Amino acid sequence: MEQISRPSAYGAAHQTPNMIVVHAMAEQVADDSGDFIHAADFLDRQGLSAHALVAPDGTVIRCRDDAQGAYHARGFNAASLGIEVLVKGRHDYGSFAAAIAKPYLTPEQYEAVVAQCREWVRAYGITRVVRHSELSPGRKVDPGAGFPWFNLLIDIGVRK
Repeated sequence: MEQISRPSAYGAAHQTPNMIVVHAMAEQVADDSGDFIHAADFLDRQGLSAHALVAPDGTVIRCRDDAQGAYHARGFNAASLGIEVLVKGRHDYGSFAAAIAKPYLTPEQYEAVVAQCREWVRAYGITRVVRHSELSPGRKVDPGAGFPWFNLLIDIGVRK
């Protein structure tokens, strides 16, 4: 799994993490002007961040160190680690919502997500892994029905 560093300045005080929040977002996001920009740049423009973004080719883009907070899940940032699964292609919100309703992860991407989550589970003794949609029902839909949620929990050794 290739890992690159792309630090983000956006984050808050952090406690020892006790939870992983799994997100999804478009790899290329339509901004307010209609231009498409990379997900990491979009997060920066919004004053948001995640600890890791996982590209469709399996590359892990680390934006915040584990010891740093990240702005990824309102009300849960202080004690959680955020991982964004990037949905291949250019998307506005409508096409993104449609894309995550059906399977969208590549095998390389899934393996990288599993590896990153396993690392965090082992390092911090994490037993709670949640979908963003569980923390913000009615407001967030990610990572969507197309994400192999129960397989992930089994593969990282966390059961619901």
